[in-house]
Amino acid sequence: MAVLCLIGGGLLTACGAGVGFILASMDQNKWRTAHAFTRLLEYTRDSIRYRGCPAEEVLSAAAAYPEFARLGLAKCYRFAEVPVPGVFELAVRQELQTSLIALESCGRESACQTLDGMLCLCRPREETLHAGARISMRLYPRLGGCMGILTAILLI
Repeated sequence: MAVLCLIGGGLLTACGAGVGFILASMDQNKWRTAHAFTRLLEYTRDSIRYRGCPAEEVLSAAAAYPEFARLGLAKCYRFAEVPVPGVFELAVRQELQTSLIALESCGRESACQTLDGMLCLCRPREETLHAGARISMRLYPRLGGCMGILTAILLI
């Protein structure tokens, strides 16, 4: 009987740690999405500034990179069609979407300035999400394991 209680306690601990790891992975996915969007803006800015590429060429080239796969660029041919990830606050998302639409009619230099402004909006959120993901990856599995041990103790 004691062996079964020990095995059950171990399983509850492992399950709790697993749930903590899943929650931490969700936070990490939010950061990866924000990071990919920020990198897309940098890639777009550099493609426009240094190569003078039009929107369709930039987006088709970006869609080929695995780094940007999570952004769903496969069916985007204009900047206005690029989906702004939901990891940004509503006001920031609306401003980013407005800026993406404005990129359609901008010249080369003003497009780069617009993209620089968009990057200034995205970077603080990306850094916040990155810090949160690092903390949650350290904390949540341990916390989940502790919750599993506490549950096992309460059930005994």
